[in-house]
Amino acid sequence: MSLLSCPPGGGRGWGMYKMSLRVLLLGAAAASCAQPAFAQDAEDKDVEDKDEVIVTGTRFATPLDQVGRSVSVITAEDIELRQQRFVFDALAAAPGVQVIRSGSFGGLSSVSLRGLPSGQTLAVQDGVVLNDPTTFNNAFNFASFDTGDVGRIEVLRGAQSTLYGSDAIGGVINIVTSDGRDGFGGDAYVEGGSFGTFRGSASVRGGNEIASGRFTVSGVTTDGYSAADEAAGNTEDDGFRNVALSTKSRFAPTEALEFSIVARYQDTRAEFDDFLVDGDDVSQSEALTVAGFATHTSFDGAVENRVGVTYLYNDRFDTDLDTVTFDGVGERISYEYQGTFKPARWVSVIAGAEYDVQDGQVDIGFGTSQEIRTASGFGLVQLQPAQFITLNAGVRHDASTSFSDETTFNVSAAVRMPLTGAILRGSYAEGFRAPTASELAFNPDLLSQFSEGWDIGVEQPFWNGRASISVTYFDQEIDNLIAFDFPTDRIVNIALFASEGVEVALRAELAEWFSFSGAYTYVDALNVSTGTMAVGQPEHRFNAELAFRPTDRLTLSTGVTYNGRETSFGPVLDSFTLVNLRGEYALTDRFDLFARVENATDAEYQDNFGFGTAPVSAYGGVRARF
Repeated sequence: MSLLSCPPGGGRGWGMYKMSLRVLLLGAAAASCAQPAFAQDAEDKDVEDKDEVIVTGTRFATPLDQVGRSVSVITAEDIELRQQRFVFDALAAAPGVQVIRSGSFGGLSSVSLRGLPSGQTLAVQDGVVLNDPTTFNNAFNFASFDTGDVGRIEVLRGAQSTLYGSDAIGGVINIVTSDGRDGFGGDAYVEGGSFGTFRGSASVRGGNEIASGRFTVSGVTTDGYSAADEAAGNTEDDGFRNVALSTKSRFAPTEALEFSIVARYQDTRAEFDDFLVDGDDVSQSEALTVAGFATHTSFDGAVENRVGVTYLYNDRFDTDLDTVTFDGVGERISYEYQGTFKPARWVSVIAGAEYDVQDGQVDIGFGTSQEIRTASGFGLVQLQPAQFITLNAGVRHDASTSFSDETTFNVSAAVRMPLTGAILRGSYAEGFRAPTASELAFNPDLLSQFSEGWDIGVEQPFWNGRASISVTYFDQEIDNLIAFDFPTDRIVNIALFASEGVEVALRAELAEWFSFSGAYTYVDALNVSTGTMAVGQPEHRFNAELAFRPTDRLTLSTGVTYNGRETSFGPVLDSFTLVNLRGEYALTDRFDLFARVENATDAEYQDNFGFGTAPVSAYGGVRARF
């Protein structure tokens, strides 16, 4: 099957870049095209039920039970209960999500949705697109994005090009950081454990409906373990260090006008190995995201106008001993206008325009310098003709300096059955992706790829909402998927790539002291032209989370992950099961002790051929709130 690999002639000097090329699935899949800075935080919307989950990634701030698309929401409470320190840890428990890591802490961590290439996944944080223009396929590496400032994560599955442009064929990971409007307070934790690991995070926040702010600092340092599999005789530990600063603030001088600013800075140093063997490679990077928005409402909220500017800066420098193997800087700046109109109580309309400039400057390593300018316009409508029916439709047009004009369309519906409480969902969506400048340097005859997909599902609540089960079937096809072909050593268009499957999610609060959630995914993803299966995509994957609260002060939880057999760049990888154990004890109302054991059964496994995985490990620490 055609799969992304290293560029022709790539050797040990490709370092981290070579490693990342090997693990990105089924080709460079994210074009360097316009991306939106979409709807602001759910905290910016007035909601009568403060416990109601609001989804903003669809641009319409909509209660989760009224969303017709396939969406999962991971809350800050979920992350704290499971002691998940990085975003990719939290994502791994969601249906339809496959996380593929390349070795020790800081190694490339890619996220794939519904069996599609990881480069097809768009990552967004507070309206800022995170995908890196300097990477081969414009993908985002989740390895060092910690959860210290995360308020919630929305996982939108399926093609989202009508909302987000060309980098969202597989879906979107929408990260919303926490807000400070609920009053003055803060929290902090420190922990230590295996591999000489020490990490911590601290946040302070404060404000009201007029002004609010939040500031967070977090960091981790560890000796790590071998990025190349120790079972193959690799014993050199690969360390990792990461520091992140983030802030979020808003000011509303009047009821009709609001300004908001978000920013995040990250400094990372990660040691890694060449593929399969120990090495002396080091990757150092800096990343900065900044966004500013101004929103004006009028006519009692019936009209809202919002303008925004978002900026991304990525600087990465890789070395192998004294040799520089990669030196690249990527920047993206986007300008956005979005108008929301409510001509009637049951009708909402959004019209918007974006102008996006991406620049990738690679001085050493694989890739070419590029600047891509894209102008986009879109229109969306949401109808609620009855309390139990929500309909959405949208169209988008993208015009770029680097690809032909493209128009995409989507439609979705959610119907809540009055008698049973069941929610029926369905959507159809189109997506496109043009080749990047780096890909065109290998093959100037590449064509844009186009995707069509649909899904249909049902969610049934039980026990007065204390439990629910949802089942979703999805089917998606991509014409002319861009991928690296091993036999010809070229980047080519695959005639047809298809992915279909079933996602099941279960949630239950069986008692005040016991809760359960689970997710099962069946994926059949293959190159239809050759009949070969996608790399790194197990047909069967299952996650379960159990939480026990035997006393008011003690919380115990267990996470179990089953990953089925999967095709790899080498031999077929065996299935494996991981078990994580966690506990937290409230010393007082302000101080908690916590501990966890990861890979408690000490399973020996690989989830990415040739790369190391952690043995049984333990961590413990203290959390404070004020």
